[in-house]
Amino acid sequence: MENLHFKGHWRDYQKRILERSRDYMADGQVHISAAPGSGKTTLGIEFIRRFDKPALILVPTITIREQWADRIKTAFLSHASEAERLVSQDLKTPKMITIATYQALHSALTQYKGKLSNLSEEEGVLTENVDFSQFDLVNKLQEIGLGTLCLDECHHLRNEWWKSLEEFRDKYSQLNLIALTATPPYDSEPALWDRYISLCGEIDEEITIPELVKEGSICPHQDFVYFSYPDMEEKEQIKRLERQKRELLNQVLNDQRFIEAMQNHRILTGNLSTDELLEQPAQLSALLIFLQSRKLPYPAQLKKLLGARRLPALDLHWLEILLQGFLYQVPDWYRVDDAYRKELKSQFKAAGLIEKRQVTLVQTGQIEKIITQSLGKLSSIQSIFQSEYQVLGDNLHQLILTDYIRKDFAKFLGDTTAPIRQLGVLPFFETIRRQIERENLSAKVSVVCGSLVVVPSIAREYLRQSLKEAQVEFYPIGQLDESEYVEVRVSRRQSLLVAAVTELFNQGIIQVLIGTKSLLGEGWDAPSVNSLILASFVGSFMLSNQMRGRAIRTWIKNPEKTSNIWHLVSINPYKINNPFKKEAQDIQTDLGENSRDLSLLKRRMEHFLGLSYDGKTIENGLQRLNFLEAPYSQKRIEKSNHDSLQLSQKRKELFQGWQEALVIHEAPEIVDNTIVDTSFVPNLFFVDVLKIIRLAGLLGAIQTIAVLISKKAFLNIWFVLAWLVFFLYYLLRFLLYQSPYRNLGKIGQGIRQALLEQGTLSSEESKIVSSFIGKDRFVATIFLKGGTLRDKEIFSRSMKEFFEPISNQRYILKSRHNFRDQTAYFAIPKLFASRKQDAQQFLKALEKNFAPYELIYTRSQEGRKELLRARLLALANKEDRIWTKKKVESPLK
Repeated sequence: MENLHFKGHWRDYQKRILERSRDYMADGQVHISAAPGSGKTTLGIEFIRRFDKPALILVPTITIREQWADRIKTAFLSHASEAERLVSQDLKTPKMITIATYQALHSALTQYKGKLSNLSEEEGVLTENVDFSQFDLVNKLQEIGLGTLCLDECHHLRNEWWKSLEEFRDKYSQLNLIALTATPPYDSEPALWDRYISLCGEIDEEITIPELVKEGSICPHQDFVYFSYPDMEEKEQIKRLERQKRELLNQVLNDQRFIEAMQNHRILTGNLSTDELLEQPAQLSALLIFLQSRKLPYPAQLKKLLGARRLPALDLHWLEILLQGFLYQVPDWYRVDDAYRKELKSQFKAAGLIEKRQVTLVQTGQIEKIITQSLGKLSSIQSIFQSEYQVLGDNLHQLILTDYIRKDFAKFLGDTTAPIRQLGVLPFFETIRRQIERENLSAKVSVVCGSLVVVPSIAREYLRQSLKEAQVEFYPIGQLDESEYVEVRVSRRQSLLVAAVTELFNQGIIQVLIGTKSLLGEGWDAPSVNSLILASFVGSFMLSNQMRGRAIRTWIKNPEKTSNIWHLVSINPYKINNPFKKEAQDIQTDLGENSRDLSLLKRRMEHFLGLSYDGKTIENGLQRLNFLEAPYSQKRIEKSNHDSLQLSQKRKELFQGWQEALVIHEAPEIVDNTIVDTSFVPNLFFVDVLKIIRLAGLLGAIQTIAVLISKKAFLNIWFVLAWLVFFLYYLLRFLLYQSPYRNLGKIGQGIRQALLEQGTLSSEESKIVSSFIGKDRFVATIFLKGGTLRDKEIFSRSMKEFFEPISNQRYILKSRHNFRDQTAYFAIPKLFASRKQDAQQFLKALEKNFAPYELIYTRSQEGRKELLRARLLALANKEDRIWTKKKVESPLK
């Protein structure tokens, strides 16, 4: 590896890691977690150089494979010609550094012969024909003395690729290992995390986005949400589907056969045991709510069993639960002819209200597809482009990423009379092209996909010069004038064409670049991007993180670069929650909370740390964006969009806001805040008040009797002293338990101690911090300060599981105090729920720090009774009680 030498300058955080490299390399394993833009590829190559042995680098895609090869050549080799001798991208001809995809490794180990492809069938590019038949990979690598294995994002793999990787690692257990990731699977199940860590080792260093902004590796950036309604034609489609749904539901609900089936429910006839009911308590609620809605009688004790004074009105949510139980979940609870049940299934499937054996009344697939792919998003893109171009002019470098190319629309390009009735690369291109033409703007727009590239005609000469070896050709496309736009094709190496068009984009010849997420989401890089529109419906952390990473890189040509990331959300304009209403209601209540766009956005934002709109905090989640809550009326949506556009234009303020926030959070620490509704935190003080009243009365009575009997003054003194000790004891209890957040802190102390004793937390250098949020003190927050990010994630998840509603946990806790509300029962976190020994260890730690509880094993006969009580209590108190968010905390706090 003597030929490898980094030609650039190390960032401070990179220097910090490399200064500790000997410590990390001592056990032969280096594991780095680094946000996109941190230069983890460069760090990986440097560690390969320092291990100084032939290396195999495994990556997720062909694009990233080529990116690694290019990085080695441009950043570590004095002469590009050396790459031919040192670097290979073919497992059959390994060299000093061999780079391959995980799919290629799997194919080599299984001796596969055929085609490998990393992209969608629609694009049909970046495919390779391989022939590993009769090829012995292990033997071949042993011949070159393979000594280092570098894994890039290895946890985002298909299961069979993962198995092949583990098999390969077992055969080469002596290899030095370098693991790199921008997306550690912190939120995965413990078993998946253990599998990941057993392969890659514990994380040695973590580089976060705030640190990268502080160091100048990532530019200041902000997320914005732009709402839209479906257009008139889509509204009519939705209205028609809602009407069909309503008609079917009214038909079923008024069908005497269905009503009789409900009245013959086994729980009403006394033929359903408590154990059976325990498994599905929500079914009882749904049944009683239905019977109430039809004014049909039912035993009063069943309502008491639910612990609810009144039942809610029948709506789609409860009707969905009832029908799911009747058709699939608990069909044997109903005495009904199978033919009738099959008839209902057929009707609901035909209406699109059953998907994969799941009744869907609240979120129907047909309606959600219309909403998520609503043409209202075309107007959103137009408004965002107009606003961004108004501020930046030809300095705009806007990237739009979406899911589909829509090649069938190509023939309509340039025809301003053709309607645009779908979302995709070409419809977006034509929408913006028409806007540019209509408003007489100088901006240029381009399409870059694996199988289709469209550029402005002024780019022809540049492409001819830069792509001489690729035999570039230009063709007319659609009805566009060739003097304006042309399609570009090359005979080979499509990646060279993509790189050339990207350079035009960086130079400012093209202002808007539109492509698919699969090509531009991974590996592709354009540091000039200062506006990103995510018009993709993919919600995975890895892909959305990579797409977002395209926009937040710094650019040497613009040291004060800022980036805006736009998220598109379409809202259902109608609500039909009461199935007995004759017409779908215009949105005036909490409509939209269950839309897939909103769910996707929520998942995305849970993983992204960023500056809050008020500039005071750096945290994750939607709340930092002053996110619009329901109702989503037209007026409120328009105001939200207007506010977002106005705020997005304040780029100088955004740049300054980040600088000020990072000064406040000097040496920032990322914490996982667990936020708890204080009504779910036990208030032990009120229990003690009852004891005070009872015991005070008892002591007073004893004292009076004693004085009457003895008439001796010295006895009064002893009673006064005893009463004083008693009073001081409970005064101390009051001081300790007067605040829910103090109780929350003590619960946190118990959970932290249990995790430490179990050996789950890697560091004892941590402490619990809890406090109220806001003036009303209805919610409190708690987090683990200090320790690794993984420690904080484990603690936060354990706190969340402790407060989650009781469902069917193996072990639960019952308070020894006489609570009769939602604080009577709590769940044992999953890390302690597998064995009784672990559950007892957790209980011991909790009692030592907080209060006495009884451990209930719910699989016993008595335990199941307690579980039923706890589940019914949870059902009556099903509102949100706990949520989590990441936040940057100052070390001064």
